[in-house]
Amino acid sequence: MSVETPIAAPPAPASPRGTWFRRVMPLLLLTAGVALGAAGMEAVNLVTQPSPKPPPASEPEKENHTSVKFDREKWGSAGIKIESLTPTILDDRAWRTGRIVLDQDRVAYIAPPVEGVIVEMRVRLGEDVKAGTVLAVLESREIAQAKLEYVRARVAMTAERERAGWAQDTAKNTADLVKAVADGKPAAEIDTEFKNRLVGDRRQTLMTAYANRNQLRLLLVSQRASRGVVADATIRKTEADVEAAEASLRALCEEFRFQAAQQARQAELKVKEAEAAVQAARTHLLILGFHSAQLETMDPATEGAAAARFEIKAPFAGTVVEKHGVRLARVTPQVQMFQLADLSTVWVQVDTFEADLPIVRGLGSRPIVFRAPAAGVDERNANVLYSGDLVDRTSRALILTGIAKNPDRVLKPGMYVEVGLPRGDGRPAIHVPISAIVRHDGKTFVFVHVKDDEFRRTDVELGREIGDHVEIKAGLSPGDAVVVEGAFVLKSELYRDELVGE
Repeated sequence: MSVETPIAAPPAPASPRGTWFRRVMPLLLLTAGVALGAAGMEAVNLVTQPSPKPPPASEPEKENHTSVKFDREKWGSAGIKIESLTPTILDDRAWRTGRIVLDQDRVAYIAPPVEGVIVEMRVRLGEDVKAGTVLAVLESREIAQAKLEYVRARVAMTAERERAGWAQDTAKNTADLVKAVADGKPAAEIDTEFKNRLVGDRRQTLMTAYANRNQLRLLLVSQRASRGVVADATIRKTEADVEAAEASLRALCEEFRFQAAQQARQAELKVKEAEAAVQAARTHLLILGFHSAQLETMDPATEGAAAARFEIKAPFAGTVVEKHGVRLARVTPQVQMFQLADLSTVWVQVDTFEADLPIVRGLGSRPIVFRAPAAGVDERNANVLYSGDLVDRTSRALILTGIAKNPDRVLKPGMYVEVGLPRGDGRPAIHVPISAIVRHDGKTFVFVHVKDDEFRRTDVELGREIGDHVEIKAGLSPGDAVVVEGAFVLKSELYRDELVGE
């Protein structure tokens, strides 16, 4: 069976209005679709996204905290302690090992100055003695001989002085006699004047020559008066005799004057020799330990056997730290009987090394500090006595020596100690306890008491930290009243609001 397909009628011709509508309508539909689509998407976004929050209000800036008030009645319970700043030297030390030794300026190694036998030992080991205390007594032949020599020298000196006095008197009297003869005084007058004056044998010789000359003069006068009776040859002979007598008399005068002066001079030299011998004997006894007062009254003849006794005495006050020798033992100057030490001062010696030389050079007059914790000795000061000049080739150490007082005698020679060598320039610096330092928000500061209950925060620049103190390089001045304890409480008060917010 076949089906016939109907044939469509041809379209009617389009009008101009229908043609415009067909062209514009799709565009309108497309525009409306896009608009509806955008509106739908917006609606979806409004449903799925939360509504935006209003913009946040600007936060207020943090308050710049600089001061805080704290009731004075609460200071005690808060543990607040205030100190006024005073620049002092900040003890920065390099610690080295040292030792206590005897003060070598106050140590005596006592040995007898002479050979002898110990007859008494008057002190014990460890005994404290005063200057001049008798430590031991010896019997020494040398002591007795020294005393006798001194006495003999004194006697000899006395005798020489007397001889010198006689010689000087003789010289003066001889000079006066010669002058009297030269002046031509009568012999009887000269005899009367020098009758009791010491001249010696010279007077007789001189007066004989004087009388002979005078007789010849008288004879010559008589012969000249009798010229013509007496031959001229006889007168000439008498004149020659007179001239010879005059020359002989003059020669005797000169010789006697010279001899007298020479004898006086020799007597003076003898006196000087005797005085030198006395001084030598005296010095010998002084060296042995005798005193001037003892020498003036020394009489070995009266002392008898006791003249050989010799006392060994302490040269200064100290302690007998060594004792050698027993009673009846023979000792010599080479034997040390005692060691005496003044323990009221001791030396502190420390080995420093080449790396310590800058510290040693910077010491100046500053003291060093030492301590002995094991012996219960707290820090003490010692004044530098000698900083050392020689470095030991083996140990490479330089020995620095200080002197320290030891009134309580707790410092024992041979004890090891810790010695603190001060570093730095030694100038005073401002420093506070570490407990005064407060840190917040990357800043370091302290609290300064301003007045009444008010405290001010003050930023500081820290320096060296030594022990429980720290140096303040900037921010504080001498006299500032700084809170050294309880600063954390003030910090809590200052930043209370911030801490609560956090």
